[in-house]
Amino acid sequence: MLKIGVIGVGYMGFHHARIYSQNKICKLVGVYDLDESKAKMVAENLGTNYYKEVKELIKSVDAVSIAVPTDKHYEVAKTVLEYGKHILIEKPITDNLEHAEELKELAYKKGIIFMVGHTERFNPVLKQIINYIKKPIFMEIRRMGPLPNRKPSTGVVLDLMIHDIDIVVNYLLKGKEIREINALGNSVYDFTLNEDIANASITFENDTIVVLTSSRCHPVKERKIRIIQSDNSIYADYISQYVEVHYVPLNIYKDANYESFEMKVEIPNVIRYEPLRLELTEFINSINENRKPLVTVDDGINALKVSFQMLKRIYEQFNIVDKIKVS
Repeated sequence: MLKIGVIGVGYMGFHHARIYSQNKICKLVGVYDLDESKAKMVAENLGTNYYKEVKELIKSVDAVSIAVPTDKHYEVAKTVLEYGKHILIEKPITDNLEHAEELKELAYKKGIIFMVGHTERFNPVLKQIINYIKKPIFMEIRRMGPLPNRKPSTGVVLDLMIHDIDIVVNYLLKGKEIREINALGNSVYDFTLNEDIANASITFENDTIVVLTSSRCHPVKERKIRIIQSDNSIYADYISQYVEVHYVPLNIYKDANYESFEMKVEIPNVIRYEPLRLELTEFINSINENRKPLVTVDDGINALKVSFQMLKRIYEQFNIVDKIKVS
C-alpha cells in the first residue's frame, strides 16, 4: 500500500490529508507543518502522525502532497525530489519559471511522478463540456470570490486565474498556438502586495478569443464558463456542477415567423463528485501504474508561462515590469 504524507496542513493541505485518510488504496503516514500545533491537531483528528521534522516525514513515505505557500514550493519540492519521492504540488508549480524547469529536470532524472494540483481540471463538468466543443469562437470565464481567510502569497492571477488558464491552454484548446495575450489588473488591498482583480484575453491561432476575469473583491464565490460556437452556446457552473447547452436553430431566417423561435436547451447529466478526491486518486493511480498523471509538470509550466505573460502586461501599466522575469 502506497505510503503518503502531507506537507503543509492549512486549508488545502488539511483536505489532502482528510481524503488520503479515507482512501483504501493508500496509507496516510503523517503530516508536517511549520505550525506544530496545527500539524498535531490535524494528525489527532485524522488518526495519523505529526512530524516535527519535515525530512523525517519525507523519509517515511513513498509520496507527498505539498500544500505550503507558493513562495516555499521550490524549496520544499526540491528537498522531496532529492529523496526520490513522488510529488503532488498545489498550483502554481512555483512562482519562478527557472525554478519550475529545474524541478522538472530533477524529477525526470530521478524517474519521479510529478503532478501539479490544478484541481479544477477534475471537475466533472469538464467531461461534459469537452463533448460539445467543436469550433469555439468565444469563451468567457469568471472566477470570483471574497478575500480568503489565509493571507494570499501571490496575486489573483497565480492564485485564481491560473486554474482557468490551465483548463483552456492544456485541455479545452490543447495544441492551439497562442497569438496574443493582453491583461489589465490592479491592487485593491495594500496588505496583499499584488493584483487583487484582473481581466485578461487570449487570442488563439484559430481566432478563438478567451476572456478571463478573476477577483478576490467579490462578495460571493463564482466559478462559471460560457463557450460560444456557431450552432450552440455552452454554460457551466463549476460550483453547482451544472451544464446547459443552448442550440441555435440554423434555419431561423428561412422561416417567416423566425421572430418567435425557441432555442433548444439540453441539460447533460453531470455525475457530481468532489474534484480534489478525483485528483488525489489520479495521483495514487499514476504512481501505482508508473505513468504520467493527467496534469503533468509540463502542464504546470505551460500555465505558469501564460500567467507570467499576463502579469507582464499588468505590471507594464505601472512601470514595474522588472518585478517579474518572463522568458
